[in-house]
Amino acid sequence: RGADGEIVAGRGFWPGLCVSLKHNSKFASFTILAKADFPNELNISLPFCLVSNDESNDKLVIMPGYWFMYNMYALARNTWKYANRDRRTEKTQHIECDYLAPDTINEIFDAIDFLSRLQPDAKGNYFAEGFENSQRQTEIVKVPQVIDLFKELTIFYSITQLVIHAMLNKFSSFEELKKSIPTKIQRSKWQNIGGQLMTVSDVDKMKRDIKSGKINSWNQVHDCYRKSGSNYMNDKLIHAYTSLLEIENITSKQFTLQGFKELLEKSVATKTWMSKAIYASRAKDYANPFRKMVYESNEEMNAVMGKLEDNQFIQEQFAEADAYKKIVTGLIKNLK
Repeated sequence: RGADGEIVAGRGFWPGLCVSLKHNSKFASFTILAKADFPNELNISLPFCLVSNDESNDKLVIMPGYWFMYNMYALARNTWKYANRDRRTEKTQHIECDYLAPDTINEIFDAIDFLSRLQPDAKGNYFAEGFENSQRQTEIVKVPQVIDLFKELTIFYSITQLVIHAMLNKFSSFEELKKSIPTKIQRSKWQNIGGQLMTVSDVDKMKRDIKSGKINSWNQVHDCYRKSGSNYMNDKLIHAYTSLLEIENITSKQFTLQGFKELLEKSVATKTWMSKAIYASRAKDYANPFRKMVYESNEEMNAVMGKLEDNQFIQEQFAEADAYKKIVTGLIKNLK
């Protein structure tokens, strides 16, 4: 609503049916909006959150981390779906489909910093300002749980990137693994440029080259995209390692083999609960009496929807978790 305005949204933005927004509004990655007529401009900087307009109590309600708590099936399946349905004939851009990536991890860090500074009121509720252009309250729910969740997700993202790197290079020692990753003083900033995640330094360089005339054609712009895309996995690895050191509050020298093995085991636990959460969030559809009431029997429902136990995507997630556990077990055993 409103002329000459913009709606800016990060990856995974999901407005519910019949949502009405007022320009200008901005949303972090994987924000989902509950069905509502939102009366004011919004600036939702917390990722993976559910935003609701509580008209009866005249407040905005934000639940960060909603997807991981209540709808892992949709979150994980969308990652698979986006990649599977990429039918581009020429993939000039490297499109990131994973929900845990440099852009969302950076938003998670900002969210942890913000949420950690919130103080509960006498009733234990958390309220904040700056999310809506109004005088009414904005309530942030599940703050302590979300801080712990976001820290766990950051570790999981970081460790999984190190595991991929170790698998591809077959390092014989932990020190060899560490030496293969360039250390950075600080975590790199990233931007979503036409669907491709790029470091801010690469984006700034491309802008300078365009202004100076060094880049003067669309083909050269596309070449920049290709070059950035070919470097993406390495840039992501460096970002992941820097993120790990930051979330653990350690230096590279303090990152030991024993600490790595402990975090590897922790990542297995995270992967396990993720796969179980994917199953549980889908199982709710089969247990919901209002979904079941249109079928005469469970047999009929299974004939139409398919058996939950036969869901191929869910079975693939369990298989992935088992495979990841085996890989990590091998790393823990072999790395010296």
